[in-house]
Amino acid sequence: MSPKKEERKRRNHRNSSADFAYPFPRPGSPKKKALPATTESLWPFVDIAEIDDYQIQSRYVDSPVNVEDFKARVSEVADDVGVISIDDPAIAHERDEILYVYPHARTLISLVGAENVAAMQSRHLPSANHELYSCEERIFAMGRETIKYVESLGGAGLTTTIGWPQAVAQRWADKIWPLSHRLVAQAAGLGAVGLSRNFLHRKLGAFCLLDTVVTNIEFPDKLLDKPVPWNPCSHCNLCVAGCPTDAIKSDGEFDFFACYNHTYRDSIPGFMDLIRDLGSADSKRFEKRWSAADIAALWQSLAFRIEYRCFNCISVCPAHYEEAYHGSKDERKLAKCQVTKPLAQSRGAAEQQFVIDTPSAREKYNIAPGEWRTLADPSKPGHSGVRLVEMRRIRTSNIDSMMRLMPHYFRASEANGLNFTCEFQLTERGGDTWTMKVADNRCQVHPVKADSPDITVRCNAELFLRIHRGEANPVVSLLTGRIRLEGNKRLFLAFPAILALTPGATIWHRLTWKIERAWRRRRNAMTGKRAR
Repeated sequence: MSPKKEERKRRNHRNSSADFAYPFPRPGSPKKKALPATTESLWPFVDIAEIDDYQIQSRYVDSPVNVEDFKARVSEVADDVGVISIDDPAIAHERDEILYVYPHARTLISLVGAENVAAMQSRHLPSANHELYSCEERIFAMGRETIKYVESLGGAGLTTTIGWPQAVAQRWADKIWPLSHRLVAQAAGLGAVGLSRNFLHRKLGAFCLLDTVVTNIEFPDKLLDKPVPWNPCSHCNLCVAGCPTDAIKSDGEFDFFACYNHTYRDSIPGFMDLIRDLGSADSKRFEKRWSAADIAALWQSLAFRIEYRCFNCISVCPAHYEEAYHGSKDERKLAKCQVTKPLAQSRGAAEQQFVIDTPSAREKYNIAPGEWRTLADPSKPGHSGVRLVEMRRIRTSNIDSMMRLMPHYFRASEANGLNFTCEFQLTERGGDTWTMKVADNRCQVHPVKADSPDITVRCNAELFLRIHRGEANPVVSLLTGRIRLEGNKRLFLAFPAILALTPGATIWHRLTWKIERAWRRRRNAMTGKRAR
């Protein structure tokens, strides 16, 4: 047995996102913290040998033209182009999977398509959505023309996918793309991944889309493109200010699920919510959670195409005129008055917001257990209020995916200065030992034993997955001994909040919520009197 297979057997799990270091400087200017930002971790989906260890003999072709002439020809159909090798360290974590998709891959060609800035900055969301899909069609055509040119040189190639892959049924919820177009473009020196996690082109800024042609044509490595030392996200923070869900953090962190559950609401998250609520056979609950407008928006996306609910992080980004923006006070004022403030107002106040259901969110918006939305404000045209969504409905199908997603499920707003290390000892099928560290309102999970954990959780792996999916009760499991705790057991009480488990909705939960709110109001009033 090879050392790699022995290691895989010993660890009994697939690769963790913590197994690979991010190949580029992290976006923005993050502050020094005990735990680094986790959102740039690289997620290999699976060891390809576990799927199919059959070896296909690679076929490749030496390019009859040099790389500069090649790029000049492709630039006739693409708005920009970059070329890197399959062996580039920036995509080392995806190399095996790219070769599974196309075993003869030797070169990756990054294609860039420009978007219409005015359309993407419009407060009218259908205009921005239409431009997005128009640009997608253009970049599909770029890929086809590039492959034709590659074939004329005696080679072959393919594109993977620009958007949602067709492998969701096998991979959901996990890494559902075979290669990252952003990392390929960044490695090719076309730009950088920004604080918003959008790719920022050196000339087009955030107003672009990417695709990658995988080909068996090979160029000498020394002539290929290299990344450039460019960071347009040093001190702007307009995407932070313009984000209606507070998903983008100025310290370099990014709340994936906050963005996903709002912006992609009329895609997979909303569809899953609808199916779960229809399956519950509770008409009162359904009416509270689903308005006629919600159903109509989801129908439109299913029948026609997905309508994204926010493009603020793209629209407000000044990377396409970085020097003029930072060099002129008038330019900054113009951007603030004509782009940032109007979009922040429309997306954050006038339009409906989808917010992850947590105790602090219910407190902020005054939404009691058993209720899921605020009332619409008739003084604001088109205002639909705030709708709480259950993050746990984005269910994972196995322990490995669940544990690797835990840093994204983690809710920093509920951490309240918690600092601890937890070791999960998950037994039987799919089980392993994992360590979760919480500090500085961040969370990291690694597939290793903890040196000196503050709390240890022992549990059957499948039971833990069922609790995460909302199919088992953690309190009952704890009382019956199916979950065993060691160390500071009080820390376990924080798990439902920091991992956004679905809160109870019984009359007792509503009564407790009202008593707690009344007690807090009285305490705050007494504190205010003492201060005066």
